[in-house]
Amino acid sequence: MGTDQMTRGERILDYIYDDVDQRLNPHQEDCWYCGGEGYTFDCFDSCCLDADIGCEECSRDCVECKIYAGQRAKAIREEVIASNDVEVAIAWLKSIGRWRDGITEEQVKAELEKERAKSAQPGVALPSPERKRP
Repeated sequence: MGTDQMTRGERILDYIYDDVDQRLNPHQEDCWYCGGEGYTFDCFDSCCLDADIGCEECSRDCVECKIYAGQRAKAIREEVIASNDVEVAIAWLKSIGRWRDGITEEQVKAELEKERAKSAQPGVALPSPERKRP
């Protein structure tokens, strides 16, 4: 979708994605464990056709990539909640495949408020734009 056709919420969500990606991986480096392939091999010499390049029987999803994906998803969710913006929340729900036509803006607003209240509890903090991030 071109930027001319994007809604305000989708543009802000794109910014959130970029911000989270920059925060979690400032140098845009590939995964140190799999080199950005998304999977690893645990092949043994003489047991596999070529232990240097790997085989399908020994391939596994990269654990480090899964950890990063989970951290990224959590950070994006937190930023969407912190935005307290219904349009952004709707764009996010659509992007993760959780949007349904029967959901109303009032329901989205109520869920945002509920999640913000949870985050306001002691020991739970939403990221603040002013706070320095590692």
